[in-house]
Amino acid sequence: MKQKQPSFLLFKKARWRLASWYGAVISIVLGILGIGVYEAIIHAHQITVEKELKTVAGTLHDSLETILNTPGKLEDKIMQFLPNLCPVNTTCLSQNNIYNYRLGAIEKGQYYLYIFDLSGNLIALSKQNIKGLDIKKHQKQQEILKDTQGIRYLQISYMLHNKKGENWGYIQVIRSLEDFDNYLNSVALILLLGLPLAVILIGLSAWILTGLAIKPVYQSYCQIQQFTADAAHELRTPLAAILATIESTLMLSTWTEEDAKETLQSLKRQTERLSALVADLLMLSRLDWQLTSNAVSTIKYEKICLNYLINDVIEELAFLAISLQIFLQSEIRVNHRIEILGDPEKIYRLLFNLVVNAIQYTPPKGEVKIILEEKNKLAIIKVKDTGIGINSPESKHIFERFYRIDKGRSRKDGGSGLGLSIAQAIAQAHHGTIEVKSEVEKGSLFIVQLPINF
Repeated sequence: MKQKQPSFLLFKKARWRLASWYGAVISIVLGILGIGVYEAIIHAHQITVEKELKTVAGTLHDSLETILNTPGKLEDKIMQFLPNLCPVNTTCLSQNNIYNYRLGAIEKGQYYLYIFDLSGNLIALSKQNIKGLDIKKHQKQQEILKDTQGIRYLQISYMLHNKKGENWGYIQVIRSLEDFDNYLNSVALILLLGLPLAVILIGLSAWILTGLAIKPVYQSYCQIQQFTADAAHELRTPLAAILATIESTLMLSTWTEEDAKETLQSLKRQTERLSALVADLLMLSRLDWQLTSNAVSTIKYEKICLNYLINDVIEELAFLAISLQIFLQSEIRVNHRIEILGDPEKIYRLLFNLVVNAIQYTPPKGEVKIILEEKNKLAIIKVKDTGIGINSPESKHIFERFYRIDKGRSRKDGGSGLGLSIAQAIAQAHHGTIEVKSEVEKGSLFIVQLPINF
């Protein structure tokens, strides 16, 4: 069974940690918000109920004080004003609730009225009263009561005065909080059931989101690992050749001037190859740093005439093309100069790498052509060859560092596999793009698009 790489396990562990922390923090915040919402609902409904009860009690209090006379005595005017008020020790047959009758639109059995004399003795109550509640005058103006069934009630008490301003007795209005408590219990149940579900959804979301977030990091990490391994391999090759040359020379018993020259020439070739590889790696590193950070651009923005630059590339590589029996030419499809802003050395390197790559992979008597076009404020450079071509699976990796289609040919010609990677990095650093279209045995077409900025 294939074991997973340590780097994969490391990132998987990091993903679990990130997802756990993310889920835990969001769950805690959500829980705090849930508690806050629940407390806000309680507070809002409590204020509403208290205001409603005070309004009812205040209305009854103010209305009764206009008809009260003898303290503690229920007169006919009081009974006429409150026809469903029932004096103590009498039989009341009516089922109408006082609050329904007098003030209307309130659920039956929700409000209850009690009247006490100055001594605190109950003298009258609403015909529908509360069972299991200790009926007595409470000293506090507002208080929460509870009956034997555990139902809560909110009561409010006021002192009553007669027309002369004398103390008459007390009125106590009670409201059932059963509907209020049932509503709060429903809200609490929804929150309690919803919170675990929300935590599960948050956990799944955290796992997915951290996976998406960590994926490019993991890919970059793998690319760095691969790049480091490939760079070490490429650097090892010339170093091994240098070491082998030195060891073979040291094994000679005698040195001639010709042996010394041959050894030095071999060392010079390998050193030049090593220096070129290091220079390419340094350029890629600088371009990557520029593309992946907010660092100040190292691009020297100058006006570049692509018509002249293409001719320079053709002139410099003409000898190489002739030596390999390759027909190299340019085709300028515009009647004017196309100029862009950029670093002339880097744009030259981009074109140089593309043309050298085309020449190296084109068999003798083949053709390499550089085409210059303009479209939609874009300078379009095409490098077309009649070479060996690239199959579809390999075309996806053609711009990867140290990737070679024909490794034997590239090593023979001294290629490091960084040419196309450098070309792509230069194009991106100039806010451009590069793509390839190719068919096996029919050749390849590299297309570079660079913005024309003025």
